[in-house]
Formats: sequence, structure tokens, C-alpha cells
Amino acid sequence: MEQEKLELKKRYIGVFSLNYFTQGIVQSNFTTIIPIYLLQLIGTVDAGEIASIMSLVLLPFGVKFIYGMLSDKFGFKNIGRRKPWIIGPSIISGLLWVFFPFILTPSNAMTMVLVLGVFIVIGVAMADTAIDGLILDLYPKERLGRVQGVCWGFRSVGIIAGGPLLVVFILLAGGIIEYAFIGLGIAMIIFSFLIIIVKELKKSVEINIIDNLIVIFGKAKNWKVYIFSLFNSIVDGVIFLFIPLFILIQWGLVGSTGASIDLIGDPTREDLYAPNALSAFIIGLGVITGALLGGRMADLQSRKRSVYISLLITTISFLLFLIPVIWSILMFFAFLLGGAAGWKNSAFSAVIAQESQLYPDYDATYYATCNSFTNLGATIGLELTSILFASLVGLPTFAIYAIIFLFMAILINIDFIPFLTMDPNEYEINPIEKK
Repeated sequence: MEQEKLELKKRYIGVFSLNYFTQGIVQSNFTTIIPIYLLQLIGTVDAGEIASIMSLVLLPFGVKFIYGMLSDKFGFKNIGRRKPWIIGPSIISGLLWVFFPFILTPSNAMTMVLVLGVFIVIGVAMADTAIDGLILDLYPKERLGRVQGVCWGFRSVGIIAGGPLLVVFILLAGGIIEYAFIGLGIAMIIFSFLIIIVKELKKSVEINIIDNLIVIFGKAKNWKVYIFSLFNSIVDGVIFLFIPLFILIQWGLVGSTGASIDLIGDPTREDLYAPNALSAFIIGLGVITGALLGGRMADLQSRKRSVYISLLITTISFLLFLIPVIWSILMFFAFLLGGAAGWKNSAFSAVIAQESQLYPDYDATYYATCNSFTNLGATIGLELTSILFASLVGLPTFAIYAIIFLFMAILINIDFIPFLTMDPNEYEINPIEKK
């Protein structure tokens, strides 16, 4: 395979980060804004039902390897093989957000959030996969950890700071939340077009999808990476969706009986968006901090050590939530848990990015396959959470959440098993020194 060398301009990372940022805001919308929006539209929601819906919305991320194959194989001569799969799907997702507020009603809200959410996430997942492939095409392994750390950081800014930003937007729009959905859709479309300024590598390679799939799924060692990917994210849904809701409950801002969540006082109140967004913002600060630290350690010290530390911090942070404390202390716990999530994802990204470079002709497909299992893990985690909510009906609210957090602390440690079976020579930068 012949590959030209390109100047890696600093603004490229800015373009990637802006797109990751809007993708993060999409996730923030589903975890921070949509639950409160549903609460206002309907009045009472079941935490288990929310977990189930969000797990289904995330399902398109579980088949990212398909989008990876598309961006590896198909493109346009004058545009490239990655850009069409970034711009086109982003436009579709953006337009769906624009139409979103005109479709939802109190009678169809849960169903339409599920249906529109799935199609929005399909567009986001396609664009995300193509950007991942573009980064793998452009950057050498010595810079992948830091580049991925920055990108994960900006995605995390979108995931968490996106909530407060949307709240500010809502307030500036006179309290009309629907404008936030429309604004997000427009931003997604605009930022996707910025990818045009990035010059792609031209690879003289013939992609054979069937042969690639046989290699990707046929090698036993790859399944170690996929299982590691699955369990790496199995607790993420709980972190980003239920930690802010738990803090609202402990804060006394929403009522809760068992797994049911309901409004206190005026059903049209808009002041819930701000405290929920604040909780999400605190988690986001932790995510950014953890992502930067984890990426730096993965590049400059040891990727294995970075993974170990991330899993340890995640375990300890979940266990802290078993302590009955006031909401302000819970915010500090949330920061630590966010830091653990950011560190974990940054270290994970560095590992699978280098594993992907073992297959240069279809690196995006391999990387996307790993992320498919990652998102499948998040979906499984939310479904398990939904089952726990249903099974623990009748217990006090704090007891239900404590059991879920304890279960998550145990579950994340399963990730040690597949990671220990992986060959460090394949993911460490200097394998002889880092064994």
C-alpha cells in the first residue's frame, strides 16, 4: 500500500473537535434535557422505562462496523472516502432535530423519542465512525493517544457542558425548549461542512469487504479486544443518565417512589433544567480532566497502566455513591466518576486505535467494530439497569440506586479479564520497554 504524506495542520483537530462536540451535545440532549422534557410533557415517568428507551436509542452505535466498512470502501473522487459519510448523515440528523419539537405530543412522546432518537443516532454514529477513520488515516501512533484524548475531551464537553449550554439557550429563547432542538440541528449541519477543509490521504488500495470481515471477525485474538471493548463501557449509561437524576432526587427537586420519578409542584416548571444540567456539567469537568490525564499517560508512560488506573477509579467512585450524603458532596463524587469515565475512554481509545493500525487497509472498520462492541456494552448496561429497577420495586429509592451502583462497581471489573489476555506488544508504543 502506498500512502502520501500530508501536513497535519492544527486546525484539523479543531474541526474534528467541533464535530465531536456536537455529537456530544446530542448525547447530552438525550441524557440531560429529554428526561426533564418528558417529565414535563407526561408528568410521571418510570426510570426503568427511560433506561430501556435510551438503550434502544443507542443500538445504532452497536453496528458501527457497518458504517466503518462503508467509509473504508465507498467515497467520491473529488471529496474523499470519509467526508461523504460525515456530511450526509450529519445533515439528516440535524434536520430530524429541527422537526423534533413539531412531532412530539403528550400522547406520543415516549414512542417518538424512541423512533426519532434511533434515526438521529444512526446519523451521528455514521459521521462519528467516518471521523474516527479519518483520524486513523492521518495521525501516527505516537500522537493517537493525545489526539484521541483531545477529541474525547471535546465530545465530553458536548456530553456534559452541552446540558448547561442548552439551558442557557433555552433561557435566552424565552424559556422555549423547542428552540434548543432546532438550534442543535442547525449547528450539526454547519459544523459537518467544516470537514471539507481537511485534506484526506489518498490510499492506493482495493478494499474487499468480505475478506476484511473474515479477518476482523475470524481471528480469535480480535475477540479479546471486542470483549474488552464491550465491558469498558457497560457502566457509562448509568453514569451519564442516572447520576444526574439521582442527584436531583437527593437534592429534593423531584419526587421519587421506588423507580418512579415525578414532578414536585408546578408541572410546567423550567427550573429543573438548570440543576440537572449543573450535575451533568460537574460530571463533564471530570470527564475532560480524566480524558486528558488518561491520554497523556497512555502515550507517555504505559497504556496498560492507564487502563488499570481507570478501572480502579471507576470502581471506587461508584462505591462512594453508596454513602448517604447531601447533594453538594454528591456533586464531588460525580466529578470523580466523570473523571474515571474520561480516563477510561481515553486509555481505551489509545489501545484500540493502535490495534486498528494493525489493519491499515480497513482501520476504520476495525476501529468501528471495537466501538460497536463499546456501544453494545452501554446498551446492555442500560438494559440491565432497567431490569434492576423492575426487580427492586418496593424498596426505598435510595436502596434501589445503591444496589444499582454497587452492581456497576462489580460489573466494570470484569473488563480486567479480557484486557489481561491481550498482547501488550500490539497496543503499547514501545512494547519491549512496556511489557
